[in-house]
Amino acid sequence: MPVFKLAMHPASEGDALMLSWSEEGTLHRALIDLGRTKNYRALKPLLQAIGSFELFAISHIDADHIEGAVPLFGETMLPFTACNVWFNAYAQLVDARERLRDFETLGVDQAEKVTIGIEASDWPWNSQFASRIVSTGSPEAAAPLPFAGGLELTLLSPTDHQLTRLLPTWESALAEAHLRKEDMDPVEQAEVEGREMLGGLNVEALAARQYSGDSTRPNGTSIAFIAEFDQRRVLMAADSHADVIEAALERLGHSAANPLKLDCLKVSHHGSKANTSPALLSLIDCTRFAFSTDGSRHDHPDAETIARILKHDPERQKTLIFNFRQPNTEQWDDEELKTRWHYDCVFPAAGKEGIEFEL
Repeated sequence: MPVFKLAMHPASEGDALMLSWSEEGTLHRALIDLGRTKNYRALKPLLQAIGSFELFAISHIDADHIEGAVPLFGETMLPFTACNVWFNAYAQLVDARERLRDFETLGVDQAEKVTIGIEASDWPWNSQFASRIVSTGSPEAAAPLPFAGGLELTLLSPTDHQLTRLLPTWESALAEAHLRKEDMDPVEQAEVEGREMLGGLNVEALAARQYSGDSTRPNGTSIAFIAEFDQRRVLMAADSHADVIEAALERLGHSAANPLKLDCLKVSHHGSKANTSPALLSLIDCTRFAFSTDGSRHDHPDAETIARILKHDPERQKTLIFNFRQPNTEQWDDEELKTRWHYDCVFPAAGKEGIEFEL
């Protein structure tokens, strides 16, 4: 059987993801995000051993997705090569605004470290898009984009509008992600905030809580896509806004009566309650859900998100896949809950962090 795997490497509270696929024994790979600085350094030997990626996608500029790319591009010799790079920098935001013909005066003109690094690498940057904008507004996004080895990616996010919305807050977002030229390298060890654990999990009550969608502008610019190989599909949602993904799926002809069949949903924003809506769940037919987070800083995954998933499809057997065993994930490894709501939990092997599984 052809190989199609997703690896969720340890990335603190963020993402460092790898897709692997092959029909003839020679694996092709895509790398999506690099987590924090310390995560990149831990992952670097594997990246060197692999040596080449069909795609390196930096989904957006939140630090827990992009911070690791800063030391990567600071290397004297890059540890791997990439046949394609997807990343929307300041220039792409400006071009998206112009494509929308929404001209406004802005004073932001600073280059960021990752942009400089990509330019210096000579890797093909957004070259599959004539406009050099990774956006559903680019004509090339109207059809699946092919990659070597038979993988196809269907872009779902961002839109030109989402990219344009980030422009007024670009500099502050860069500062938060430590990406301005004058910023010092970030502190590697994140301070873990205190957790407030729920006193028991009431799935019905959690799922009934009103959904309020994410409105943060950096998350709205997330590069999210469906990856398909060998008639298997995974939706890589990054930190995307649910309404953007819903609209994209509806444009593809999906509805509650005709949901998109998925072999896995890589859940948006590490399971935040603001990024997986009941409406989105109604547009997909999926029983495997993957969560990438160690639970630090933001206490993800939120219990409401998992409760919505379980409540939406209460009878079929489901699988929750976690790349860390931590309080916010371990609380779901409860036999009574698993029996009542028909699901299993998959964790890394004992003493390990990160997980890889066949799609």
